[in-house]
Amino acid sequence: MRPVINRAGHDFETEALVIRTDYSDDEAWRAVVALLDQSDGEFEVRHHLVDDRAHAGASPDEMALSAVAADPGLEVVLLADAATMTGDHSLLAASTRPEELEEGDEELGCEFRLSPTLVNDVHVNLAIGHLDFWEFAHNAVRAEDKILRW
Repeated sequence: MRPVINRAGHDFETEALVIRTDYSDDEAWRAVVALLDQSDGEFEVRHHLVDDRAHAGASPDEMALSAVAADPGLEVVLLADAATMTGDHSLLAASTRPEELEEGDEELGCEFRLSPTLVNDVHVNLAIGHLDFWEFAHNAVRAEDKILRW
């Protein structure tokens, strides 16, 4: 079993949770962090990075369970997985509430990929209830490369 993520001092409404699960390329991880730190000019960039080898190779389901155990209000966990460490460094967004999948949306699944520069926008919109996970997933699925980029 993976350790519960320590969210003490962190707020699910203001800080996106990004968990590194792949340790194959430290340089790529630094590039991901640099992308996450880029401001969109609209919202303050805030995230909680978890860089703990205890999570190496963890599945999205494992990380969603660990995240919710630490922070029940969290709606999404963002993973820096093996695919993140290549190409444009897209992160995997995994819903912590798969039971909220609406009828007819089964093809969306409980995950989608997104550009690191969108993490803050996605997190803020989820936290304030402006948009829900499935709306983002739907837009990602419609993209040619299946990555939410806006």
